[in-house]
Amino acid sequence: MKAIKTKGLNFSMEDFENGLMLAGYVTPSSITELEERRLLEIYEQELDREKPNIYFKRVTLAAEIAWQLHSERTLGRVKFQKLVYLCEHAANMRLQERYSKQAAGPFDHKFMHSIDKEFKKQKWFDVKKTTENNFIRYTYHPLENLENYKKYYDSYFKASNDKIQHIINLFRSRKTDETEIAATIYACLIELSSDGKEINKKVLLELFYNWSDKKSRFTESQVIRIWEWMGEKGIVPNF
Repeated sequence: MKAIKTKGLNFSMEDFENGLMLAGYVTPSSITELEERRLLEIYEQELDREKPNIYFKRVTLAAEIAWQLHSERTLGRVKFQKLVYLCEHAANMRLQERYSKQAAGPFDHKFMHSIDKEFKKQKWFDVKKTTENNFIRYTYHPLENLENYKKYYDSYFKASNDKIQHIINLFRSRKTDETEIAATIYACLIELSSDGKEINKKVLLELFYNWSDKKSRFTESQVIRIWEWMGEKGIVPNF
């Protein structure tokens, strides 16, 4: 956490944001938005050191997913991120180190916070955020230059397009919870394989529920059912 120095004292950005909230200048939701902007600024600095084509390739893949599913009622922020994760693996992009363990499964905070801005910059999508009954929903609305992404997508993902479309179509009407379970299972399978552990129901369930306390809302039968369905559909890591 970046610190702010004043008169010999050190204050973290979190201290500063909480102070603003307590003083009544910002609301808790504004605190979250401040943190998102801070993460985005850090990520944009890191992009200067990252190969630009990797970042743009990821954005292009995300645009394909958004285009295919933007009219589906089931597409929201969490489901969108999980499909980006699964499709990146389908395309053998091998970006596992970019993702961290979050309650909703593998998540790349910095990349997701940058997507909205990049979509708008390219005039591919306008991402709108609405709140209904304390539920935040993100929707993706095509813009005038949307068709431009396709030439990049075809260039980057010609060899893996069939696998990507397979993932997109399998999850087209799937609920967010089911997509979250699948992405978390996929990450668990990668972790178990990298640790050289035998993969069976017992060890998979143990790792799944150790991922986050919030995973307890899913039953064992739900997790095993999705795992078996993934095996039937070929949604498994290439070990």
